[in-house]
Amino acid sequence: MTRLFQLGLAIEAILNIAGAVPFILYPEWCLSFAVTPNSTVPPSSSLLWQVYGALVLALTIPLVLCIPDSKAVREKRQIVFTTLLAGEVFLEAVLLWHVSRPDESGFTLTSLVLSAVFLLPALSWHAFATYIKPDLMESDSELSGSTAKKTL
Repeated sequence: MTRLFQLGLAIEAILNIAGAVPFILYPEWCLSFAVTPNSTVPPSSSLLWQVYGALVLALTIPLVLCIPDSKAVREKRQIVFTTLLAGEVFLEAVLLWHVSRPDESGFTLTSLVLSAVFLLPALSWHAFATYIKPDLMESDSELSGSTAKKTL
């Protein structure tokens, strides 16, 4: 089971990097799909989009560090997933708040809704692994040790 979890961490890290790099290098292009038609992307929005991309990359580093089995890996994964989950909950709240008032955000309603929907798989995965099936975060050695203790 640990191998599957590690694969999930690696896939998540790759998707984060693949998404964040264009945010940093081509913010105007990324945002051009989200702003109202016939409007330009303000430089301030581009800068904030680059900051968001940089934060995604920064939060990917602890995720990558949790891939290999190590001492206390469950606790490390728990902290990382709880942090990511909290960020996703706050982002969903902000996006949904703006969905209720799209004329004030400068973004199209479609882009706000799609952003909220595209965030749901990551939020669901982190919530599932953190609260519903936390034993997924254990290393193989922790699992075999707990199994041995149960049989004694």
